[in-house]
Amino acid sequence: MGSFRASVSSVAFCAAVFLGAAAGAGPVADKAADIESLIAADDTAGAISAARDLLATVWDMSQSIGFGTTALVTQPAAGYGIYNPRPDDRFKAGEPVIIYAEPIGFDYGAPGDGLNSIGFFVDLRVANAETGELLGNVQNVTELDLTSRYRNREFQANLTYSLDGLAPGKYLLTTTLRDKNSAKSGAFETAIEVVE
Repeated sequence: MGSFRASVSSVAFCAAVFLGAAAGAGPVADKAADIESLIAADDTAGAISAARDLLATVWDMSQSIGFGTTALVTQPAAGYGIYNPRPDDRFKAGEPVIIYAEPIGFDYGAPGDGLNSIGFFVDLRVANAETGELLGNVQNVTELDLTSRYRNREFQANLTYSLDGLAPGKYLLTTTLRDKNSAKSGAFETAIEVVE
């Protein structure tokens, strides 16, 4: 019975140490505490500004490009989040494959005049989904660029692939975005089926 109590006490002590360490764990925890204080003081504008600073801190700490959303779409998006999902993943032979993606964690360039640039080189890998056979691996299939006076976090990637010559079957497309302003990259997969 005594050893059981000792184990419970040890667990409680470790939890207290962990929680105490987490409270002062670094810039993310510090900024989160600032946000909580501003909310408690009913400073909505200050809390939102601090939350943006927190997002910027996490964004800058990222080691790779991530993706908030990726989707097959009926036409290129008119803007960030302004897209119509395709009802299925079936394409007629020769029909263009249009993909919408929201990359996150990218870096910014400074082209001058107070501007910020976002840019990616895009690579495409095509494999047979059933056999795994690699059918194509093309680097720099296209590029994506945006210049803005604001450090946009919302960036929509409109990608249109022409995959002429694919026989009917199921395929896996791997899209890789390589950041033009850092060594970061990230990839996502899209399953499609080519039908007659």
